[in-house]
Amino acid sequence: MTITVPDIMREINHAFPKACWQGAFTLTDGRLNLDELLPGDWIAVSGSRHADGIRQLDAEGRLPGASDETFFGAVWLLSPSADFLRLCGEISAWAEAKSAGPDIRRESFGAYSVEYPTNALGLTPDWRSAFAAQLRPYRRMWTEVPLC
Repeated sequence: MTITVPDIMREINHAFPKACWQGAFTLTDGRLNLDELLPGDWIAVSGSRHADGIRQLDAEGRLPGASDETFFGAVWLLSPSADFLRLCGEISAWAEAKSAGPDIRRESFGAYSVEYPTNALGLTPDWRSAFAAQLRPYRRMWTEVPLC
């Protein structure tokens, strides 16, 4: 199971908004008509038919997989900290390791012995509970991206 930075931002209700633009936008060849955006920037798009959500611009400043369109909406420049992005990497690696195979739990009492995968019984914590303490400083009560 792959856990992405947008997944974690949605879980903690915090997308780290820095700037916002509202109006008519054009997506051409994956590029938004905003000169302020740089390659590698994290952005949130609202109002688009094909590009809504939290995304990272690629090395050429494009939205990967975005279709050409013109839309009226909002675009936020997001500014997640390096520490938060590092934590997201740890969470993703942890989740990948956990999904690679089940952990086996063994119990024995006298002549009785049993073993079973802990994931099947829900005994292995998911990433939300495993990293709750580390995510707490970033968590917000309100929506992930405020209105402009």
